[in-house]
Amino acid sequence: MKTKLLCITAGACVALLAAAPARAAEEAAPHPETQQAKMARCSHESKGLKGDERHKFMSECLKGHPESAAQPKEAKNAHAAAEESSPHRMKACNDEAGRRELHGDERRAFMSSCLKG
Repeated sequence: MKTKLLCITAGACVALLAAAPARAAEEAAPHPETQQAKMARCSHESKGLKGDERHKFMSECLKGHPESAAQPKEAKNAHAAAEESSPHRMKACNDEAGRRELHGDERRAFMSSCLKG
């Protein structure tokens, strides 16, 4: 009876020792992000983006491409805002220079200051 109990105890110890590295590896491995969690994260990161720009960002983010995480959101938004506003600002400054009938160096100086903001 004593031998049987000793064998069972030894077997249980061996099983626990064998399972410990497997369990540690399982806990150390990163759990894949669920689709719902990924959608929530990408949606949060895309705040401030609209239309095609948001659609493109969400597509890249959900695919998990490194380009979507390479730039911080603020940098993307600032860059996008500058691209959107540049043509509008150029047109507005050009129209104003035309209304003021500026030419030559005066026009260049006005356009420079106007485009800087």
